[in-house]
Amino acid sequence: MNNGNQSQDRKTLILKAATKILNEKGLQGLSFESVANEAGLSRQLIRYYFSDLDMLVSELCDYLGNVYREMIVAGIVEVGQVERLRFFLDFLFDLAEEYPMPANLEAYDAMVAYAVGSDQVKERLCAQYKSLGQVIAQELAIAHPELDGPSCEELSFLFVSMMHAHWSFVASLGFSRQHSRVTRKAIDRLIASYINDTPPSLRIESPWSQKS
Repeated sequence: MNNGNQSQDRKTLILKAATKILNEKGLQGLSFESVANEAGLSRQLIRYYFSDLDMLVSELCDYLGNVYREMIVAGIVEVGQVERLRFFLDFLFDLAEEYPMPANLEAYDAMVAYAVGSDQVKERLCAQYKSLGQVIAQELAIAHPELDGPSCEELSFLFVSMMHAHWSFVASLGFSRQHSRVTRKAIDRLIASYINDTPPSLRIESPWSQKS
């Protein structure tokens, strides 16, 4: 094994350990010591790869995001062009048959809480959610050409907001995952309302804009 592969394997081991800690103990359980114990590595080695917790959590955002992307891409290959939007929405509410969501919802919720005090993590998460929003907007435009661009943007923001709030309730507060069907059906009704109703005259310029 060359040094590059060994280094990547160790970083992945560390990120998996951090994910498990956030899933089981939340932010209060995250430290270099706890990650080292979980990964079976020295604290010094953890610090060699990640100089501070901001860097660790930021890279964890990308690591978990890639896990989701790989599963979504695999599912898209199976469902084809016609069913892409339905698959996206079903997958993100853990309703896509044969493509269960990764069991790291608590870790994601913990990272959002961590972002309150870390601009680095906040920007990383915002970039991920914006990218997801762009994909959803594009898929809405393909599946429903009768929707204009601003409507697709608004719906993508509403979808991602509802998705995050839903999984926060499930992961952190312990509500039943069966609520996924309720929220997923609500998304379909929301899309239908945009298709059937005249768009409002007063609209936000950019639904995905951040505070200046």
